[in-house]
Amino acid sequence: MSASSKPRPRDWHPLADSDPVPGDPEEIRDEVKHMVQVAENLRAQAKLLRGIKDDNELKGKYATKLREESEVLEKHLREVAGRYERVNGHLTNWADELEDFQSDADKVLANAKREQEELEADKAKKESGEGNSGKAPDDDPLQKYRTQLDRITGDRDDRAAHYAGEIGDQLNDVIEDSWWDDFKGWIHDNIDTIKFVLDALGWAATILGFIALFIPGLNLLVIGISIFIAASRFLMYAAGEASLTEVLVDCVGLVTMALGVGMLSKLKIANNAVKTASKAQRLDRLKAAVRANKSARESIQRVIAESSDDGLRQFGRQTLNRMRREILDNAGRVSDEAAEMPLSRLERLGLGDSDARALVENIRKNTGTFPNAASALGRSEAYYRTAVGAAAFGTAADFTDKALGESPVFPDKPFYTPYEDGKGELWKLPQDTHW
Repeated sequence: MSASSKPRPRDWHPLADSDPVPGDPEEIRDEVKHMVQVAENLRAQAKLLRGIKDDNELKGKYATKLREESEVLEKHLREVAGRYERVNGHLTNWADELEDFQSDADKVLANAKREQEELEADKAKKESGEGNSGKAPDDDPLQKYRTQLDRITGDRDDRAAHYAGEIGDQLNDVIEDSWWDDFKGWIHDNIDTIKFVLDALGWAATILGFIALFIPGLNLLVIGISIFIAASRFLMYAAGEASLTEVLVDCVGLVTMALGVGMLSKLKIANNAVKTASKAQRLDRLKAAVRANKSARESIQRVIAESSDDGLRQFGRQTLNRMRREILDNAGRVSDEAAEMPLSRLERLGLGDSDARALVENIRKNTGTFPNAASALGRSEAYYRTAVGAAAFGTAADFTDKALGESPVFPDKPFYTPYEDGKGELWKLPQDTHW
């Protein structure tokens, strides 16, 4: 009990066996004062940590890590201080109301005791024959005081539940860990290992990307690794352990690969459309040639049928065959399949796509023979340039990032500090502020 606490009545007869409104408001207020002091100390420590975070004199690799950790701890301390301050207000209000409930209960007890004394005095007079009570023996003269006390304790219980709920809400605030907080904490605790693994996978994807130029199907593994790296980096970004710039750098390869695949698909569609148009134009040429040579062929066929000279008939048949070949040759040939093409020097460096180049060459070949399909040539060449540009951009971006960036896998590799700092800090969320 606090030194300034008001003593509580010990004897609650005849209304109750014990104090129906227990508690010490002064002890609660003393605890509030202590919590206020704790909150002030926490904010003072947070201010010191903010000074470390804002100190531009710190240099070296440790400086960035120290600033990051001090920023996280500073926010933790400010959040805890805020929790203390919010709880303090609820406890102070509860102490005041508890004191009022106790004061009201004490008044009811005093009134009940006074009436009890009067009743006992009346009873004594009655037993001595000096008095007469008009109350029935079964009446409870103290029931109204019990009702008043029940109302007070009921109101006390309602207000106690209210403040318990308010304080519980504060205790279940953002400081409490959720599964996501635990996951972010795991990322924070294992960030060095995670960065090493992702960097190793990045180097593996780059190497396998060049090997995939010679081994069909290996590019699917490269795409899978790239998706895993980008997704992992995005989770790190959401946890405040990576910047959006780092996520975008990881996505460059995926975007350029997707763009290249999209352009290749468009080239295949264009190639099929050109082949269809070319076959239609060739059929028209064949029909026109057959109509133009109809009378000549019929004359030769009559000679073959009517002549008794075997040499003349043989010559007629040879003439018909030659005419058919000339008609077919003059109508042109449709190139159905794009021929496989050896890798060019640029394609060996990842700056191009031999499949896309083969499709464009096939489209050029068909449109050169069948001009009716030439309208698709311009679009096809634009698709090819886009595919080559995407491949070149993706390769150049990957090369630049690996040349200028820091590598956990190769810690002795030189890197360009402004590039690494800019990539690591630009568009970065505040670090995790939960425990």
